[in-house]
Amino acid sequence: MKGECKAHEKKIKHVHGMSVVEDLESEYTYVKEVELHFEDAVERVKEELKKESFGVLSEIRVDKLFKEKISLEIEPYIILGVCNPNYSSQLISIDVNSGAFLPCNILVYVKDKKTYVSAMLPTKAMKITGNEELLKVSEQVERILKNVVDKV
Repeated sequence: MKGECKAHEKKIKHVHGMSVVEDLESEYTYVKEVELHFEDAVERVKEELKKESFGVLSEIRVDKLFKEKISLEIEPYIILGVCNPNYSSQLISIDVNSGAFLPCNILVYVKDKKTYVSAMLPTKAMKITGNEELLKVSEQVERILKNVVDKV
């Protein structure tokens, strides 16, 4: 789970004769391995999102897209673009350009025959704005998305 992707690799640099390990990038997703088959996990995510008044605006089947476009076969992988109009409208009313961060993405994928659910962390994205009002709303959204992942 954690630390399995390139973004979590560490590099070593030498400072005054000592080795120091640095993160190349901080964590930007909340990931959980689930005991469900891929299709069941996707449906469960949608059910839990609905309970939280989040809708699924888009579904991108990355595995099918890769196979069709570049003849590359990968394990099942879907990106769900999710949104709650109440939170989205708050963000856009605070800063019209915050719409660039919408919708939030939830991933369901299979890796090494195990199914995972992963939610982007809105606070990581919004942090670059430096806008405390946006961060407060994104913290609320992040709590909900983590809760959805935990319930799958």
